Amino acid sequence: MNCTDLRILIAEDEITHSIAFSRRLEKVYPDARIEVVTSIRDYQNSIAAAMPTIALLDLNLADGCSLDMLKDSAAPPPFPVVMLSSSASRQVAADAIQAGAVDFIIKSPEIFLSIADIVEKTVREWEQRPG
Repeated sequence: MNCTDLRILIAEDEITHSIAFSRRLEKVYPDARIEVVTSIRDYQNSIAAAMPTIALLDLNLADGCSLDMLKDSAAPPPFPVVMLSSSASRQVAADAIQAGAVDFIIKSPEIFLSIADIVEKTVREWEQRPG
């Protein structure tokens, strides 16, 4: 993975969570471009302006449920989306995967520490997928 071309979009309205993710990612990927948005509207504006390499998308944002946005989309995103939540049911996780997310992760202290590994694994698998 070329870290200078890595563009990580974090959609997270909980300030402490976005800071934790950003700091960890900046430490591991100092050359990456990391953008934090707090709403679905800002997320959509960001991807319209520049396609991310990967998006970390919180389930509930300031202006709605991001799962609804994925479900309402005409096609799955052309980049990997990892959906995150502080809590959710298995059904919500299954719905997220069906709507186009490549993974659904429950936030925990361990996740904040391993987010860079999650990004690396997800991007690598995305780049190696067939067709």
